[in-house]
Amino acid sequence: MDTENHDYKYYTDIGINETNKGNFDEAIEALDKAIELKPDFALAYFSKAIAFHNKLELEEAYENYTKAIEINPKMIDAYFNLAQVILARKPATDDDLKEALKNLEKAVELDEKFTDAYYYIGVIKKNLEDYKGAISALDKSIALEPNAVYSRALKKLIQQKYLK
Repeated sequence: MDTENHDYKYYTDIGINETNKGNFDEAIEALDKAIELKPDFALAYFSKAIAFHNKLELEEAYENYTKAIEINPKMIDAYFNLAQVILARKPATDDDLKEALKNLEKAVELDEKFTDAYYYIGVIKKNLEDYKGAISALDKSIALEPNAVYSRALKKLIQQKYLK
């Protein structure tokens, strides 16, 4: 990375571009420089979390998504991605599921048309044995996206297997 004087936006852009190319270590290096220059820039933490997420370094991703949300509590995708990191824990405990659910519910509170978040809410509620809650979330997903194949399939499974 060059040593010329650049601002935090420059390094954030480099970090995002390197992430898009699959160069996650270079991305993290650039984003660290952006954060050093502007420690309260939520996008830099969010972008750094994405790089860690892609490297499957889930704790680092968790920390950076959490920091992005602390700085910008309206960062919808950070809540969604944080839930994905939590769900990637193996094995995911009921507490993990509840934490992920809380983040997804915050995402749909901020964006009531977030189809994918409703799907994952349905998945989690099914796993927590809240079948009616799962159906409700899946219905919202299907209402927003009538061709939501996974939502339709999961709803059918729940109705046939758990709500006879």
